[in-house]
Amino acid sequence: MIKKISYPCYFTSEKMKVDGSFDEHIWQKAKNLRFFVPVTLKKPLSKTEAKLLWDRDYLYVGFKAYDKDIWSYFTKRDALTCDEDVLEIFLKTDPEKEPYYNFEINVLGTVYDAFNIKREAGGSDHHRWSKWNCQGLKVGVKIEGTLNNWEDEDEYWQLEVAIPFSSLSTLKGKIPRPGDKWLFHLSRYDYSVYLPKGVELSSCAPLSRVNFHYYEDWIYLQFER
Repeated sequence: MIKKISYPCYFTSEKMKVDGSFDEHIWQKAKNLRFFVPVTLKKPLSKTEAKLLWDRDYLYVGFKAYDKDIWSYFTKRDALTCDEDVLEIFLKTDPEKEPYYNFEINVLGTVYDAFNIKREAGGSDHHRWSKWNCQGLKVGVKIEGTLNNWEDEDEYWQLEVAIPFSSLSTLKGKIPRPGDKWLFHLSRYDYSVYLPKGVELSSCAPLSRVNFHYYEDWIYLQFER
């Protein structure tokens, strides 16, 4: 049996501004995650960097997605943002129990969020579970390029997300403690005129299936001081 990867998520007492800029010094301490193409585990053509931190109120997730063709149009909450350029967060606060959360956020900062009670029981687009909204979620986006113009080459977009522990019902009002482990992975859909197939999927977990909901292959998030 392959040993699961464990990512150390460091605690911060620094005041965090969720604006997509990552100006806080603590972001430099956070470990960077490597992304893979599902199944082949090859290095993606579209590079993604990602890090996580936590404090007493939030789990912070930061992405830098290199992208020559940055685009998104959906603006309505719980639109199918995975049909556009999107960055995704999947969390399972108890590795032994079924429920899990996913957040899929496009370049405009439009949020699709879902609390999945049981995998496959929510329909093909998981719309049953997306009725849940994560109250107090914070999102910041920064773009280096021209949004929605495929005729020029862009550089990257950055996404910063703060997920409040108080909105995750599986925690029952508690916050993580140092040493606690969740299951998680971060993923990406990149649709681009510069990609050979027009689209590329990638994840920080070594997925054996082309299925971001396949939590058997997710990795550990270990909370550290």
